[in-house]
Amino acid sequence: MEYGTSQGDMKYKFPREMSAERNQEEFGFSDSIRVNYDKALQYLGGFGPWQKRVYLLACLPAIFNAFQTMGIVFIAAEPDFSCRQPDVNFTGLNATDAEVRNITVPWEKKDDGWKQSQCFRYSYNFTASDLETSYRDFVDRYPVANRTRIKCDQGYVYDRSQFEDTVVTQWDVVCDKKWQVNMIQSLWMAGLMFGSFFGGHAADIWGRKPVLLFLMAVQFLFGMASAFSPNYAVLAAFRFIMASACMIIFEIPFVIGAEMVSPEKRTLVGMIIMIYWAVGYVMLAGVAYLIRSWMWFQIAVTIPYLIGFAYYWLIPESPRWLISRNRQSEAKAIVEEGAKIAKVTLPEEVFHDDTPLTKEEEGGSDRVLYTFVDLFRTPNLRKWTLNLFFNWAVNSMVYYGISLNAAAFHGNLYLNFAISGFVEIPAYLISIYILDKFGRRWSLSSLMVIGGLACTSAFFVPKHLFWLTTTLAMIGKFCITATFAIVYIFTAELYPTVIRQIGLGMGAMMARVGGMVAPFIDLLGVYWTPMPYVIFGGTSIAAGLLALLLPETKGMDLTATIADGENFGKKDGIVDEERETARL
Repeated sequence: MEYGTSQGDMKYKFPREMSAERNQEEFGFSDSIRVNYDKALQYLGGFGPWQKRVYLLACLPAIFNAFQTMGIVFIAAEPDFSCRQPDVNFTGLNATDAEVRNITVPWEKKDDGWKQSQCFRYSYNFTASDLETSYRDFVDRYPVANRTRIKCDQGYVYDRSQFEDTVVTQWDVVCDKKWQVNMIQSLWMAGLMFGSFFGGHAADIWGRKPVLLFLMAVQFLFGMASAFSPNYAVLAAFRFIMASACMIIFEIPFVIGAEMVSPEKRTLVGMIIMIYWAVGYVMLAGVAYLIRSWMWFQIAVTIPYLIGFAYYWLIPESPRWLISRNRQSEAKAIVEEGAKIAKVTLPEEVFHDDTPLTKEEEGGSDRVLYTFVDLFRTPNLRKWTLNLFFNWAVNSMVYYGISLNAAAFHGNLYLNFAISGFVEIPAYLISIYILDKFGRRWSLSSLMVIGGLACTSAFFVPKHLFWLTTTLAMIGKFCITATFAIVYIFTAELYPTVIRQIGLGMGAMMARVGGMVAPFIDLLGVYWTPMPYVIFGGTSIAAGLLALLLPETKGMDLTATIADGENFGKKDGIVDEERETARL
């Protein structure tokens, strides 16, 4: 599940062509052609054969992005391990393997009883003759009080039954270095935030297609390079760069699709790319099952980005973006190609639009520029913004907390991971029905609460009932996945048009913060195993209850100005439109 698309913005306003005078002056292009894409859609269809062909191809990188984002579960998997012991021959003691471990490895109290330490061993000052006695005599001579407890100075021994190697086994990032794995994932989330902040501007300036092709090349190069990383720091740096590209590689196909279809089809377009992500999530379990070495696994999940070279011929530039840049001839050629695929004939009026432009569309001097500060400027919007931001952050935190911690659940890792991805598909589909049936507020609230209760309960189930643990965890995952679609649509409908994109963008950034925090909350399991899921569940329940304080937007017209947004849901408006205009 990626954050940053705008599927919820049901009436997103795309920039129309600039005035003919500005076009002629700044670009030197003729204004004899002026494409009206909205009129073209009346013939091409809201989501016709051409749009489907382009969009279904353009969404393929969402599968590859799922490989890279969720692949850390297998790349940095931590198998069972213990201290490597010095080369000492204990055969003279006639002791069993368990008895040898008992005199070389200390015991530690855990939540579920006493277990032998993975991070410490015993050090002895014994002589060769001590090893010629019986096991019982050795224990009597060296009781626990006379043994020195030290860190694993000889390295570690890993269980290789499930993985040939991972970054954990290659660089010994366990025990007091375990935080390094969590830092790798947090830097990935930071990269997603960085990409979401700057990537959208790049696509607006240079176009959707060239930025997509360039970033897919970046993803391929750094994805391959990361497989040969010499150490943890280099891998973390490479993955930060990959994440920055990954965010925009996910966003651009959605934007291309949203700009090619009619407004009523944009929610469907958003759901389709989410399903592609979920399909990649499920497929990844199979790839990991077949390839148990992290280096070859990383190479395998990076190679698919080579499809980007074919995109040069397969994916067109967004016609709306071309129109906004007054590249009318190019836009006309693309629309005509779409008409051939759709087997329709477009009238000449599609290419000679005479609709008057508004001042906003012309980019007049009196156009107001809004910033994120406007999200907090008035009382109601301020309360809603804080509420929504908390829901965004918790949603992402819980999602990645569950998804990236599949190994913590009892049962088969690969099966648990595949199920975790599969539940996202019906979650996205069912969320559409739930939204229409129960509205935004109650849908968000109830699913967040149910998901929180399921997450909290999962880790209090006895180990032998692993099927129940997995079921509860998947219920939590289902609910959290569905609430992502809901909070996106809710956010888009709650904010007025003038700050809607800002609100969605800031919400996506808060989601990144939640994703960055999730790996470190997982570390708290060292002190008390259920603690991460108590936190995930508790914050999810809190976010769900807070959602009840938001106004319902189902069936409501979208607001346009900040004054409209502030007065939304009130019987009597309290914000004066003229006063707001004067402030601006």
